[in-house]
Amino acid sequence: MRKFSRRSLAFFAVMAALAPASSLCVGAQDFPSRPVHLIVSYAPGGASDLMARLVGDKLSALWGQQVVVENKPGAGGLIGTEAAAHAPADGYTLYNATDGPLTVAATLNRHVPYNWKRDFAPVSMIAVGYQVLIIDPKLPVRTLADFVALAKSRPGGLNYASIGVGTAPHLAAEMFKAAAQVDLTHVPYNGSSAQAIRAMMSGDIAMFMVGTTTAGPFIRNGDVRALAVTSKENRVDGLPDVPTFTEAGYPQVDYGLWFAIAVPSATPPEIVNKLNADINKVVADPEYRKGLKERGFEAKGSTPDELAAFMEKDYIKNRALIQKLGLHVD
Repeated sequence: MRKFSRRSLAFFAVMAALAPASSLCVGAQDFPSRPVHLIVSYAPGGASDLMARLVGDKLSALWGQQVVVENKPGAGGLIGTEAAAHAPADGYTLYNATDGPLTVAATLNRHVPYNWKRDFAPVSMIAVGYQVLIIDPKLPVRTLADFVALAKSRPGGLNYASIGVGTAPHLAAEMFKAAAQVDLTHVPYNGSSAQAIRAMMSGDIAMFMVGTTTAGPFIRNGDVRALAVTSKENRVDGLPDVPTFTEAGYPQVDYGLWFAIAVPSATPPEIVNKLNADINKVVADPEYRKGLKERGFEAKGSTPDELAAFMEKDYIKNRALIQKLGLHVD
């Protein structure tokens, strides 16, 4: 039997320890070598689905590998999010993250089958969007100040729509109610934003806070009237005549939309960094930026740490609002 000196044994031990790290570096350089799946926790046709397909197409072209968008809707996004949280942590399953199943559900839902901080590793932001306050055009108002005055003259007499308790339209509307000190009645439509807009067009709903992309065609057709958008600094492209809430005197109404990419938390850091670099290449792509702008969104990238800090801030904001309202979903 061949004998080895202590120095030789020490050398082999060091090489064995370095081998996994070396293989990870090689793996990150070669990643991806097969199709990548991108989980969307909502049905096709919505904003999250749109973001996933825009990013997925660009990543497919960059990688030379197909990015397969998988829609796994249900339970307010919890079903798809749970599937993403428990997927193999190898970089081949990405998750299209947004507030509902993560920074909202953590406080709103009594039973969440995952922990958003423990089970996910943030990768990068991909886009931000805004909501617009729309009203029934048959109401005798033209501005947000007019609407506030009308609501105060009819306490509880005007209603507003949402797409469910704790959703972005619901929380944004409650934020507006608190800022304007008005009493409006909540009517949730658990089907879709389109259902709520149709209810407004038929005269059943007075107000609805909804994404600018969804509302845009109805605003331009004159089916509904837009009074303010949640963009903090500039008016939204495509709705140049609609003032921001800040312009209208309510800067505290700040409930935008955000979309990001996350992966299971055990994904190797080298893969996370590779994903972050490539996603930020997509975010900087002029065609991607133009495509988002045309739809009322803004391309936005980040580092993993920046995204983690943003999500924590979003969680704290939503927790305070949900607890103040006493909301919960069993």
